[in-house]
Amino acid sequence: MTRLQDMSEPELDSWVTFIADALVFAWFWKTMAPGWSLTPDAFTPEQLGQVFLTLVIITIVFHIIIRLFFEIRRRDAAIEHDERDDLIQSASSKLAYGVLQFGAGFIGVVGLLSYIGGVDYVAPLRIDTPVQYVFSIVVASYVASLGRHVSAIIRYGAT
Repeated sequence: MTRLQDMSEPELDSWVTFIADALVFAWFWKTMAPGWSLTPDAFTPEQLGQVFLTLVIITIVFHIIIRLFFEIRRRDAAIEHDERDDLIQSASSKLAYGVLQFGAGFIGVVGLLSYIGGVDYVAPLRIDTPVQYVFSIVVASYVASLGRHVSAIIRYGAT
């Protein structure tokens, strides 16, 4: 594992952003589906709106703090551009895009099967309600984002 002082700025950025996003994602999942269930609790539209708005605000605040932290570091030190960082970030973003596309397709298929099968459709996963759709979409989005950072962290460790 690379020592903190030996990390490039993009590598450190991936670590910090991964940790922040993982904390927000854990909060979201715990709030929506206590006990780490795959099925979210029933929420009223107001409750769902409050959870989603809180998620957005927390995410924005964390990312602003992270960006300010790295902007201050860049101002205080001469940071060289490294093509390795560009290649790692590009490959990691490509992986995340694939994960997000798979997640969107999976959500669509499960939702369609749940709708076509109606109440007789018995499966480990069902998507019937707006709450379940919101939960599924946010999970797919965060899994893709976390996957991007994990991929980058692994690639940095391998070089």
